Amino acid sequence: MRKKLHAKGWSKEEIDRAEKIMKKAEKNKHPDLIRVENSLFWFTLAIGILGTILLSLLLVPILIINNNAWSYILTAVFGFLLGILIVIIIKDMHWLEHHHHLSITILIPVIALLNFLIVVNRVNLFNLQLGLSNFHNPAVIGMIYLVCFVIPYIIFLYSKR
Repeated sequence: MRKKLHAKGWSKEEIDRAEKIMKKAEKNKHPDLIRVENSLFWFTLAIGILGTILLSLLLVPILIINNNAWSYILTAVFGFLLGILIVIIIKDMHWLEHHHHLSITILIPVIALLNFLIVVNRVNLFNLQLGLSNFHNPAVIGMIYLVCFVIPYIIFLYSKR
């Protein structure tokens, strides 16, 4: 914040005064507002986790019907779109601290990776039972999803600095 205000032409005294006012306002926050902020963070985590699970279930018929190339492309698109959704939700949460960002960057992708491993393994077993030859590598699909999900968040964090 100091760099941004300095770049806008604020003096050191003005920046110090604004920082004091913001710290005082943070200390005097109403307890209900703090609970709402925490609830919003947990809601964002839930959206990320539930969105990942729903997208993996949406990919089941796609994985059954399509070959590897289309499966990878659609997995990448879905991961990227959910990543953008999470960034849209959290971009205005100025109060997020380092541990919040760490939770979002680690928890959701790890759950997504495990979820995709399970779903793709089940799809491969189902394809085997049906006699279809569309087998997919669960680790590759999970990693594609993970990378594409995290890209918008990394761009957000980089642009924030």
